[in-house]
Amino acid sequence: MKIGELAKQTGMAASAIRFYEARGLLSKVRRGANGYRDYPPETVPLLTIIGQAQQAGFSLDEIKQLVPADISS
Repeated sequence: MKIGELAKQTGMAASAIRFYEARGLLSKVRRGANGYRDYPPETVPLLTIIGQAQQAGFSLDEIKQLVPADISS
């Protein structure tokens, strides 16, 4: 799934998704020959969890510790 579709499904900005990836909340994603990120379907619920945790007041560092590292790989 491309980042635009992921953004549409989660209601998050593409820049936020890239930020979460850079911070290590998402596993590094595969890139196509064109350089586009290709996210697995499991990324949708993971981003939902991240968004809800942030709304509940958790910091990104706390969320990173709570989310299993292999959930989106």
